[in-house]
Amino acid sequence: MIISYASNAVLSKARAMYGKRISKKNYEELLACRNIPDLASYLKKKTPYGEVLKDINENSVHRSDLEDRLKLKLFIDFETLGRYDLSVGEHFCDYFVSRAEIEQFMHTIMLISAGKPGGYRFIIPDFFYGHTKVDLKSLPSCESFDDFLRCVKNSHYYEILAPFKPKKGGRLDVTGIETALHSYLYEVVFGIIDKYVRNPAKKQLRDFFSLYIDLNNLIKITRMKKFYKLSDEYILNCLIKGGTLSKEKLLSFIETPSNKQMMIDMKNTPMGKKWFSKNLDIVDKVPRNMRFNWCKHNIRFSISPQIVLMSYVFLEETEILNLTTIIEGIKYRLSPDEIRKMLIV
Repeated sequence: MIISYASNAVLSKARAMYGKRISKKNYEELLACRNIPDLASYLKKKTPYGEVLKDINENSVHRSDLEDRLKLKLFIDFETLGRYDLSVGEHFCDYFVSRAEIEQFMHTIMLISAGKPGGYRFIIPDFFYGHTKVDLKSLPSCESFDDFLRCVKNSHYYEILAPFKPKKGGRLDVTGIETALHSYLYEVVFGIIDKYVRNPAKKQLRDFFSLYIDLNNLIKITRMKKFYKLSDEYILNCLIKGGTLSKEKLLSFIETPSNKQMMIDMKNTPMGKKWFSKNLDIVDKVPRNMRFNWCKHNIRFSISPQIVLMSYVFLEETEILNLTTIIEGIKYRLSPDEIRKMLIV
């Protein structure tokens, strides 16, 4: 396998950036912070997030603004890595842009559904607007689903979302919208992998995303059966296509009368034996733990620029999720031990 100088640069730069990640010592010192200003000051002065936080007032910053600033670093780092090899950055840019768009969509839609339109603010770097056909700046002002559809009218999302327009007096099918958008997202990433990535990296990436879909589908089944009284058909329609589990296998889990037995059956599958912990009360962490372990291994050992790029972004995303968890934990006055259990490190 011949690797270009540009691709070698992606490998070196991503690993160098990963070397500056939040350390175990950083996490412990963050957990010791007593309030949001203390935490913001620490992040600003002692971590790689200082650049995106340099113009905030740590004594008055709101937690939501702080979380938005942390997410901003993810976009900036992706743009930085993409410059080292356009053949890598441009192809996967579509996937990451789509992910970011869908994240903004879901926040907006959930607020509209909850009767709290206009309550969401977000920060996105300027480069992002050169890659999207969606009027993202208008999303926070959407008062209704009709307003939202107008924002996406000139994009491919309109055909996906228009069928979900509720009838007069009806409720938004938020779960159906989320399933449709994430199904589209996996179509995007599998299309990129099939067209632009060669084996063995192609197989590794396809296997990774397929397993991630499988694990998320299993978690969704457990949650929907545990907390909601929904038909088997509705639950099946809420699952993402593209994993390795057949429709028949998924249905067998859904149709299991006992939730306890269903989770035991899931744990006894080949993937369950490897990825499900003994404590089934925290199954939500399973897909994220799998992704974290896969990415941590590959950013160190893979020679594929595509895999290393994806691994870096996903690892930084996990780091930002950890920081957000700490912020939320401090806000709700959880103990350091309670917060620590929720982290993926």
